[in-house]
Amino acid sequence: MSREEVKKQLIEDLGVHFENMYQIPPLAARLYASLVLTEQDGLTFEDCQHRRGASKSSTSSALNLLLKMETISYFTKPGDRKRYFKVSESGTFFLNKLQERLKLFKDEKVIINKISGYHQSYNPEKFKKNKPKTDIYLHFVNESEHLLNKSIDKLKSLNDK
Repeated sequence: MSREEVKKQLIEDLGVHFENMYQIPPLAARLYASLVLTEQDGLTFEDCQHRRGASKSSTSSALNLLLKMETISYFTKPGDRKRYFKVSESGTFFLNKLQERLKLFKDEKVIINKISGYHQSYNPEKFKKNKPKTDIYLHFVNESEHLLNKSIDKLKSLNDK
């Protein structure tokens, strides 16, 4: 396979990953993947549209979504009216994704503890039976929260520099 064929397949694979992981539409995911893998400083609107073979309105909607999510940013060049899109350097996208996961784990822990407390009070037999599994799961959640907090702190530290 040629370099371009490998790159095209990687954009597709990465696009599918972004689509599933971040719940974004296919075009936005493929555009983001293209920006991640481009060797250029940035891609113009026309570059993005041409690479995906999409309409102007679809390309515009996808780029605006990525801008709103802060996964991409744009810059201009002196004397050039075009905007050049690139992967955001702010680090806020990854920080936001980690913070979202942290919130999910915290919410999960609250509901699991409520269920466990209910069973302890009103169905002690079920509580006793499920306690070993519940303890293992809560240990996993606590460890995940700890790791997420460490990663969030590291990203914040990088953003502060």
